[in-house]
Amino acid sequence: MYDAAKEKNPAPAGANGQNRTAKDAAVAKPAKDSIRVFTSIEFLQGATKIYESKTVVANEVTAPDRKAVIFQMDLPLEALQPGLYLCQVNVIDDVAASFSFPRFPLLIREAMPAVPRKTADSRPNGKGASGQRNGSK
Repeated sequence: MYDAAKEKNPAPAGANGQNRTAKDAAVAKPAKDSIRVFTSIEFLQGATKIYESKTVVANEVTAPDRKAVIFQMDLPLEALQPGLYLCQVNVIDDVAASFSFPRFPLLIREAMPAVPRKTADSRPNGKGASGQRNGSK
């Protein structure tokens, strides 16, 4: 069983900055495969920010085959009126010291009312989908 308190390295004797070796410096650096990625989504109309999601933090790779992090965000659609938005996805990789802010247009339409589907035999002329009268061949 892993005990985080037991695994902590005590400060080296030369921790005041003198006589530090490469091994001591490696302890201070984050692990090579560690990650910390922050992401959020913004919806803009012109220069106005209409909505911004809460920031989501990932500390592990969720798609190892792609060496990537997959985020899924649920947004309250009632916060966005129908219209054209510029959607910006903010991605900040804290460990790699890199960032990306891709933007793309997004159209939100009004919900269409649910219309019941008609069956093939319920046409006004009594003809089915084949064009023949019901009961005839």
